[in-house]
Amino acid sequence: MLDTVDHPRSSVGILAYGSLIADPGVEIDPLIVRRIETLTPFPVEFGRISATRGGAPTVVPHASGKGVKAAVLVLVDGVAFDEARDLLWRRETRNEGSAKTYRDSAQPNAVIVRDLPGFCDLDHVLYTDFNPEGKIAAPDAPSLADAAITSVERTAPGKDGISYLIDLRQAGVETVLTTRYVAEILSRTDTSDLESALRRLRTFVKEESLDGQS
Repeated sequence: MLDTVDHPRSSVGILAYGSLIADPGVEIDPLIVRRIETLTPFPVEFGRISATRGGAPTVVPHASGKGVKAAVLVLVDGVAFDEARDLLWRRETRNEGSAKTYRDSAQPNAVIVRDLPGFCDLDHVLYTDFNPEGKIAAPDAPSLADAAITSVERTAPGKDGISYLIDLRQAGVETVLTTRYVAEILSRTDTSDLESALRRLRTFVKEESLDGQS
């Protein structure tokens, strides 16, 4: 439901439909004056493999998906369009605090910042996307599960694909493939919930590490 309470004029917001919902980052979080609950005006799916998450799937705008639960993070009045774009880009590329600025890029894995003028009655609502070459052409649940499970041993705790999936489900983000994706993980780990699956996989990784040291 949209926030309909009167507020001081703000002109720039950030559309959060993934990990940004719960974790806007150290630069963006202090600038948020309110949140507007909404749905993405474009379809979203687990359509990208993220190197910073150990090769796990993450959600991106994708034609095979559907509109998902999201939040517009309305920034304090006075934050300019260019500044907001830089803030969002730095958060998504893990460059917070660097003062680096956004540049358009044609590289497949480049983070692209796009604008939704007028969305939720704001002058600008920014969101992240990727060039088509950086997305999975036709995501499917078995492949997503493979990538998420493998990511547990490839990255730090909390940054893996299963932790990411847990966080998104807690935020109410459900794509077309979410139910089948979760079912694949549970089947392969012989568990009844994602938290148990993650614990089992982490135990396995720890045991493998100890075996390698012996």
